[in-house]
Parts: sequence; structure tokens; C-alpha cells
Amino acid sequence: MIDHEVTQLPSEPDNPWSLALTIYLRGIAALLMLLGLRQWLYIAGIFNEPGWTFESMTTEWQFVTIHLAVVDLVAAVGLWMRVSWGNVLWVYAAVFEIAIHTVFAETFGLDPIIVGFHAVSLAVFAALVFMERRGEAQLA
Repeated sequence: MIDHEVTQLPSEPDNPWSLALTIYLRGIAALLMLLGLRQWLYIAGIFNEPGWTFESMTTEWQFVTIHLAVVDLVAAVGLWMRVSWGNVLWVYAAVFEIAIHTVFAETFGLDPIIVGFHAVSLAVFAALVFMERRGEAQLA
């Protein structure tokens, strides 16, 4: 006997913004997974470019590399699962990278591409959360 409720594909959600937010966060999760794995490649010594081997990095860059290697991967898992701590870790990691490339630019260098990416991705996230909550309020 087949249980048709289990085998049926989910119907279209009542709030399309919820689906849009889920797809967006899973895309960010995939990107964070790649960024976290890139940090581990630096730690493992896969990149032999001058200045980018872990042993030749300054202590500050070593700290940031290890920090982002862990935080990016854990945030990626949390975002993919759509749990609240995933959102918190991702926002923390984004603000951390914005801070090191603006406030601490003398140490880590000014990187407008990373700063711009994180600022735009956080703004899109805020807009999607706003639209999702507005859609839920209209349904209630």
C-alpha cells in the first residue's frame, strides 16, 4: 500500500517569499562552503603562491584564516538546515570580514569586493526576511 501523502511532491507554499528566502540562503550556504574549504586549502598548504602558504602568513592572517575556516563551514551547515544559529553565524562572519577589510584595513588590506559582496548579500537577506514576514502577516 502506498501512502500518497508521503510520495506527493510538496505543493506551492502559501508564502512565495519563504521559498525565495530558502533558495537564497541555500545559495549563500553553498558559497560559504566553498569559501570555508578555500581557507582549509590555505591551511593544508595546497596553494604554494608566495605569501599564501599558512606558514608564511602573519599571525593575524593565520588567526583570520583558521577563524573563517571554521565559522564559514558551520554557518554553511546552519544556513542549509535553515536553523536560526546558521543565520546568526553567517551575519557574524559577514560583519567580521567587513570589519577586517575596513576598520582593520591597515593590517588586512582594504578589499572593496569582499566588503561590497557582504554588504549586498546582507541587504538582500534583510529584504527577503522583511518580505517573508509581510507575506505571513497578510496570510494571517
